[in-house]
Amino acid sequence: MELSSRQVHLDFHTSEAIPDIASEFDAVEFAETVKKAHINSLTVFAHCHHGWLYYDSKQFPELVHPQLKKKNLLIEQIEALHREGIKAPVYLTVQWDYHAATHHPEWLIRKLGGTHEGEDFTKPGFYQSLCVNTGYKEYLKSITAEVMELVGEKLDGLFFDIVGIRPCWCSTCRKEMQERGIDLSNEEEVRKFAYFTMNRFRKDMTDYIRTINKNCSIFYNAGHVGPAMKEDKESFTHFELESLPSGDWGYQHFPITARYARKLGKDCMGMTGKFHTAWGDFHSLKNLAALEFECFRMLSFGFACSIGDQLEPSGKLNSATYDLIGNVYKEVEHFEAWSRPSFSVTEAAIVTPEKKIYEHSMPKDIMGAAQLLEELAIQFDIIDPEMDLSDYKVIILPDTLLVSDFFQEKIEQYVKSGGHILACGRGGLNQREKYPASFGVEYDTLQKIFPDFIVANGPLAEGLYPQNEYVIYEQGNKIHSVDAEILLEAHAPYFPRLGNKFCSHLYTPSNKKDSYPVAFRKGNLIVFSHPLFSQYRECAPQWCKKLIKNALKLLLPEQLISHDGPSTITASLLEQPEKQRFILHLLSYVPVRKSATIDIIEERTTVNNLTVSLHLDKEIKEVKNVGDGTMLTYCEGTFTLPECNGYAVIELSYR
Repeated sequence: MELSSRQVHLDFHTSEAIPDIASEFDAVEFAETVKKAHINSLTVFAHCHHGWLYYDSKQFPELVHPQLKKKNLLIEQIEALHREGIKAPVYLTVQWDYHAATHHPEWLIRKLGGTHEGEDFTKPGFYQSLCVNTGYKEYLKSITAEVMELVGEKLDGLFFDIVGIRPCWCSTCRKEMQERGIDLSNEEEVRKFAYFTMNRFRKDMTDYIRTINKNCSIFYNAGHVGPAMKEDKESFTHFELESLPSGDWGYQHFPITARYARKLGKDCMGMTGKFHTAWGDFHSLKNLAALEFECFRMLSFGFACSIGDQLEPSGKLNSATYDLIGNVYKEVEHFEAWSRPSFSVTEAAIVTPEKKIYEHSMPKDIMGAAQLLEELAIQFDIIDPEMDLSDYKVIILPDTLLVSDFFQEKIEQYVKSGGHILACGRGGLNQREKYPASFGVEYDTLQKIFPDFIVANGPLAEGLYPQNEYVIYEQGNKIHSVDAEILLEAHAPYFPRLGNKFCSHLYTPSNKKDSYPVAFRKGNLIVFSHPLFSQYRECAPQWCKKLIKNALKLLLPEQLISHDGPSTITASLLEQPEKQRFILHLLSYVPVRKSATIDIIEERTTVNNLTVSLHLDKEIKEVKNVGDGTMLTYCEGTFTLPECNGYAVIELSYR
């Protein structure tokens, strides 16, 4: 089914200790408020983290919220929204269900020592996770079936929340693992089993749903979309990318998960929240500029938008929240035709070191690489080693990417066909610590004496002070050339900072003489011995960015998009072939760490007279600023945008 473009994800995790639940719910007012905010889909709730149901359950009457005044709240919401032409997918919780956790301890996920996962029951919260390999699975299926039968043909979709890979040593899991010969003391093997059983659960649930409803949308949320979802992607109809700027996400999370998710062949929706902090922050409003940035960024990837909210116990939507959402979604509605449907246009790919069995893994080298490339306006995807390399001019192997022999052979074939490789740190090494033969270098060992100091010299040093030494704080590698050109050298410190042998506050300075190679080139390949992407994530030295920029300039002399604006601008290129146009999305918002824990956006950042250069494979006949409809002068691959006030969408029509 077609994914709606402007969604609100409405939570309703509500305590039984609060009286008069939904007493102020008015179906007409509810739907009118939603429609006025330019929303075309709103996820409503059947089963919350407290374990309560919000409909008149015949199978589980004891689970109907004991304080619920509108016994058919779920159905009233769906019918009211449908009357206004608004979709209403249904929310069900999975691994967090406080009622089930307190009444069925045999369903709890158990740690190796036998204790349950999450907080103990004397503390507030519903985080005692449940195992879907136990009888809990049939309990979930029964609730799901009842909801589907109750809603009937009106069911638009199902959103299952908290569906993660959680290693478990409960009696059910232990029994099956022992039957499969799995060592219960080997946590990596137990995690692999958890990965297998979660895929099995999702497939089984989807197959079961399809026996009742052939068409509704289905999504299982784990708070991150990465390689862990790939093997079982057919259990999903689409992907919703939960990614708030607070909590465990932050502003760097969404573009990383988005660049990978769009490679999985499913339509995607970004998801943020209206909250200042995170879920459950009822009486807060996100800054308008921040919500704009988050939604416009989703559009820039060609994604649908979703904004999280939480209904207050009274059942009445907060008017200020929907004024805020409406202000943003009004603009989203205007621009979405230049976003959906579309294809991303890319020139490079980062191969992620994320492992399938660690679904929330976000290595710092992938975070540093993605941030750095965005600042350089490189158009790139994030792929895994199983994906095709041939679509890209440059493949980037980040610092911790140890690869299989099979992938090394893929690299060799890619290079033979004219592809370019940029590798940093241990990126590209196999388990025997060997590089592919085409690299022209061999790995020796980790650099024992560090930090060390690159000497700015040659083509990689453009923009740096000539012959100056620049510290690389992270531990690098000793690599020697077999038949590769040496592009950079580094100096060693006098001695490592160890024990009572030290100098000054941080590290021992350069001895100015002991030098060794740290960057190499052979044909289409450049290899850095330092983990430059991890270093950029750690403290963002500009000299690291310049090294990568200059390396990419050697490998990719004609970048798809470049501009003369600040590095805070993000540029994303989409194509709509059926409309014979490229679309360039430009965002100019600057998150600022005004607090100890959250990056804040309070206002749009205006950039004047932004000059953009393009190297596209089609002849551009017309350039238009979609925002105000003005035509822009296009000459020899370049145009100037008089003003980018936060967000600009540029239509590039071709012949």
